[in-house]
Amino acid sequence: MTDTETTDDVDVRHRLTNDGLAYVLVLANVGLLAVALATRVEVPVLLWRVFALSVALAATWAFGKGALKAILGAVQNDGGGGS
Repeated sequence: MTDTETTDDVDVRHRLTNDGLAYVLVLANVGLLAVALATRVEVPVLLWRVFALSVALAATWAFGKGALKAILGAVQNDGGGGS
């Protein structure tokens, strides 16, 4: 292992931290929405959009431009989803 691959390197440490936060954000939002659907809780449309935006941004951060292109393609084909 070289010196640039250790957690003492700021770039590596921040990249891993940001990816971890993005994964947590995606999983937390998907989990909350799944629970809301399963328990038939009424979720306002604005809240669905906020959740969708945060998941899209976190997925783009974690998985790159390809994820953003896939998300935008799905939104354009399906009319945006939601209720």
